[in-house]
Amino acid sequence: MSESKFRVWFASLTMGLATSLVLTAAMRKTQFGVWLPGTQPGWMLAWATRLLHPNSAADGIALVTAGNTVFYAWIFSRILRAEILARGSLSRYFLR
Repeated sequence: MSESKFRVWFASLTMGLATSLVLTAAMRKTQFGVWLPGTQPGWMLAWATRLLHPNSAADGIALVTAGNTVFYAWIFSRILRAEILARGSLSRYFLR
């Protein structure tokens, strides 16, 4: 993997994890999980795991956080790639 691809994926994962941790912290603080449909797609991962393995001891919050991280990392990777292709201000950093 080239260094520029590594930078894009690392930045995407970092932003995805940060977004996911903020959502999880807000969810724990407010004791309210789903605000708007689609804002926490990690719930689908948690529900699917619970449906496939009903006696699983997996922590639901950890599954939600992991699912949200993957989803938001994918979103941020799409945004960064569009920025790079458009030769925007961030492209100088990622194309070095």
